[in-house]
Amino acid sequence: MVNWIITDFGQVLKSGTADLTKSLGYTQGGTAIEAYAVENMGHVALAERGDKIHVRFRPVLITDKAVSEMLYWLLDRHRAQVTVSWFDDIWHLEQPMPCGVAITFICHLMDKRTAATIRPAPRLLAKKSEKAERCWQETAAEIVPLFGPTGDEWGRRRALDHHYRGRWTVVDVDVETGHAVGAALGDGYPPLEFGPRSSVKQFNFGAFGDGDYKRWVLDNFIEVANSNAPRFDDVDAIVQWSRTGDMRTRYWRIAAPLHRRGNLCRLLSISGGDSSIDLRPNHLQISA
Repeated sequence: MVNWIITDFGQVLKSGTADLTKSLGYTQGGTAIEAYAVENMGHVALAERGDKIHVRFRPVLITDKAVSEMLYWLLDRHRAQVTVSWFDDIWHLEQPMPCGVAITFICHLMDKRTAATIRPAPRLLAKKSEKAERCWQETAAEIVPLFGPTGDEWGRRRALDHHYRGRWTVVDVDVETGHAVGAALGDGYPPLEFGPRSSVKQFNFGAFGDGDYKRWVLDNFIEVANSNAPRFDDVDAIVQWSRTGDMRTRYWRIAAPLHRRGNLCRLLSISGGDSSIDLRPNHLQISA
């Protein structure tokens, strides 16, 4: 695991080193200083994990020297899978792609460096998802019986991870109070994990930082609990993350009721990241 920074002069320096800190004009470095350099000084952040690479930059500020060095750096690792994050007024996270496709996408962003951004409103958008509905129709017959009285917890987790790659959450919704009182979390939500991974995950949804997003999701869960019918959504949301600020988050989601006891309804929430979902086409307006 290696992290690098490409400076605005095209220098490639290892993250966290004294040379990088000095080049930024500080006596003490750290991740906050490096994030500031990416968002405000035109630097590029590179994380290398074997054959997987994560690139972060701000197209409107990045210099030609930094662009050139970034592209050469990626070409030297042409077999890698590349995830691209780019910043305008919020962070955008694209899906992993082959290196050649990533380079083409980065060049497209460079062509649009005169982009004028507008703050999208509303922040939370959704429409019915045919993809999510098909996914549920293909798997519901196997998954729902696992939550019966004789269901095995570990067998249940294995099946959910197999079908949904860890991006699932089991939520107990109290319909009367409008709160999610407990949840079992899959392995697919690293931004929601605070601390080391454990074999059994619990997630306190009430502690999530973005109040508007939390309320919006809980309202959807309560609607599903009251209707006793699954809901399928394509979501294009601006979510405030505690460490990165506003980030545009695009995914499809299933929220399906499993069983109910009194006011307490157990739901299964499933999602899949999909950067092709675009419910705010005017978010980025390109200057002629």
